[in-house]
Amino acid sequence: MSPRQRVPILLLTGFLGSGKTSLLARWLRQEAFAGAMAIVNEMGEVGLDDKLIETSTDTPVLLDNGCACCAAGEDLSATLERLFFDRLHRRIAPFSWVLIETTGVADPAPILQRLSQGIVGERFEVRGLVTTFDASLGPFQVTTHLECRSQIEHADAIILTKVDAASPQALSEARECLATLRPGATVLTSVHADLPASALLEALEGRKDPCLGHDHVHARHTPDLTSAFAPLEGLDEASLRQCVEATLAAAPDALLRLKGLVRLSNGEWMLVQATPDALDIAPAPPGMGAPERSGVTVIAHHRPAADIASALAQGVS
Repeated sequence: MSPRQRVPILLLTGFLGSGKTSLLARWLRQEAFAGAMAIVNEMGEVGLDDKLIETSTDTPVLLDNGCACCAAGEDLSATLERLFFDRLHRRIAPFSWVLIETTGVADPAPILQRLSQGIVGERFEVRGLVTTFDASLGPFQVTTHLECRSQIEHADAIILTKVDAASPQALSEARECLATLRPGATVLTSVHADLPASALLEALEGRKDPCLGHDHVHARHTPDLTSAFAPLEGLDEASLRQCVEATLAAAPDALLRLKGLVRLSNGEWMLVQATPDALDIAPAPPGMGAPERSGVTVIAHHRPAADIASALAQGVS
């Protein structure tokens, strides 16, 4: 009897703002992942990444809110089981891969363990854990965020992102950091998500299943990490930019990520994405569906995200 063929899984992780979604959206348009299914895991009550992916590809996207390494991990296992049985009974079309993008604050160790157990472990196979690493911010992030460090320590391949914006010194420091934390991992580079899926799969050839032991693995998280939603609507573009910039300036050591879709006073939707060192506000891509609510998700530490979200919402009211 031939061995049972398991559906391959690619687990994509990386800290907040390191460029996971842009890479995933591009890979799903390429031949190497033709016929793939994507699962996007986000922290926050209003998702955005799934809309960005669906705008650029016809790949089915399932949204799993919450952190996959914690309570939402049960939902991730249930989602994969449902996919398997739907595929088996031909309720959905066959899929060649499952690509899972975790939230930027997920510790991959508990996720890897969960994916190796039960029906999921019998019917699916993790072919690689890929971690995106900001060439400029990454070395600082691994010293301040436990989940970022774990993402590197468990990676089979690491993608240095935003290398075009990093200085030679920053690139050197980033490579030294990765060599120390994960000397056996292949390190690839990406500029504007230009890394081909075929190059990634080539780098993952020969990858072996991780040895995590049989005991329950507890997630490592940055203390006091929270998220909250700030409703924003009815502004002009200049006012929106001014308010977001003021929020970034007022919480430089607390705000980790800010992202969402905001409807302006003229009815136009704007895509808002920000990290401590960068802000991008631009018209939403053509074809992107409107969210349930207009506003942004705030992810912060050291200070409640709800306080920052409230201040942002009040500042535009």
